[in-house]
Amino acid sequence: MNVARLVFLPALILALASCKPLTPEVTSQDCTVSAVPAGFTRIFIGAPARGGQQSGISANEPLDGTTADKFDTILRTIAQGERPTWGAQKNIAAENLIVCIASGTFQTNGQYDWTMHLGHTQGSQRGFTVEKNWKIHGRGVDRTRLQLAGYMQDQFVDNSGSSFSGGRNLVIGTHSENSSGVEISDLTIDANHDQLTPPGGPLLNVAGIVLRSVQGNHWIHNVNVIGASGDAGFRNVLYETFAVQIWGSDQGLDPHESAGNLIENVTVTKPGRPMTSGSPPGGAMDGIIVNTAMAEVRNNVVEGYLIAYGGWAMEGVWFHDNISRDSHYGFNADSFTNNGVILQSNQFIHPARYGIVIGGGGPNHAFSNWSVLNNSVQLNAAGSIGIVLQGQVQNSVFTDNTIQSDGGTARNQAAILSYSFASGLENFNNVFQNNHIDKAMRVDFSQDPNFNTNCRFQNRDLQGLVRQDFPDNRSSKCR
Repeated sequence: MNVARLVFLPALILALASCKPLTPEVTSQDCTVSAVPAGFTRIFIGAPARGGQQSGISANEPLDGTTADKFDTILRTIAQGERPTWGAQKNIAAENLIVCIASGTFQTNGQYDWTMHLGHTQGSQRGFTVEKNWKIHGRGVDRTRLQLAGYMQDQFVDNSGSSFSGGRNLVIGTHSENSSGVEISDLTIDANHDQLTPPGGPLLNVAGIVLRSVQGNHWIHNVNVIGASGDAGFRNVLYETFAVQIWGSDQGLDPHESAGNLIENVTVTKPGRPMTSGSPPGGAMDGIIVNTAMAEVRNNVVEGYLIAYGGWAMEGVWFHDNISRDSHYGFNADSFTNNGVILQSNQFIHPARYGIVIGGGGPNHAFSNWSVLNNSVQLNAAGSIGIVLQGQVQNSVFTDNTIQSDGGTARNQAAILSYSFASGLENFNNVFQNNHIDKAMRVDFSQDPNFNTNCRFQNRDLQGLVRQDFPDNRSSKCR
């Protein structure tokens, strides 16, 4: 037997064993059923075979999306109501569109200069937006990638009033306030920060998905978002940006108008490199945010961004079974009025500063009837705090939460801090029951004049012993 062959075969076996196969392709039912729902148009976009027909009506004959201009032009002409012909589809309506994207990386100029109510503010014909009842599906997060190819130059103003040049863009955004019922699934959204600007280059705000509409019914699921950054936001919080956002549009609207929203099985990871001294990766870029809307946010992971989850002007939003890892804030809601929010069974792992922050705003804003249930906050950074209540937190329940330290640089940590962010902002009449608090951490209500309005019952350390600094003031359950 040939000796060289004996050497070669084990090497080949090792090489094959080390290859990690792609996950199986995922095909949404929207892209596989033979009959398209009544009133809908379905198009397939991909890399056509040489000489292919490009009918756009099947995965075997996709429209050509192999450049940003080609990809965007297909979708832009539809969203803008031009009723174009693409492949075998004629007179395509702006609404009710199913977009099936093939495996591969497809570049886009994203929303570019499109601004709701204003149109293309720079007069360009670049990028695309999505309209009412659009369904955008890839073939799986490891198979289909939609990647930003550019950004629109912009001028920003820092905290000192000095202007600076930069840029902004968004991969997928809605066309109008009527663009409800959008579904996005089974692909990776790459905001591509580090390829769009070098170290020392222009500061960019580049985000993933923002679905803004008066009515909701949006569904974002089985999506990865990477490479998002809010560089300009780190210089001025007015430019804070969001990787994934459900936005019920006007602040004056009742959040109930934008209902039926769901974000699930989404990961937001790999923020862009820090661009300013002291900036965290991604700058002022938050992970998954809901504002002026109702929504369910479940089974998601955010890793390494400034704020993992949060929102403002929320009503009845339910955040549950999510994970935040290595963010600065695990959860933050500190603006406007937010009622009936539920935080349940979430894990906030190693926040650099805070696990959960609720309250603040102004004297006319309230954070009422919250339920903070069965969450886990795991601290390892010096000075970090598990739960912060900073004013206007009222009639809310904190029960069965676990707050613990796992060492690291664990110094001067607090499990709970309750105080008034500004004069006249008071926390009162809240319930703390059956929480499990590491004895190595302090509980600090020293700046809370309403400490005794709270019902406290059975809050214990991790070994089940009474916390002398957080004694019961009821002999039975609070509620």
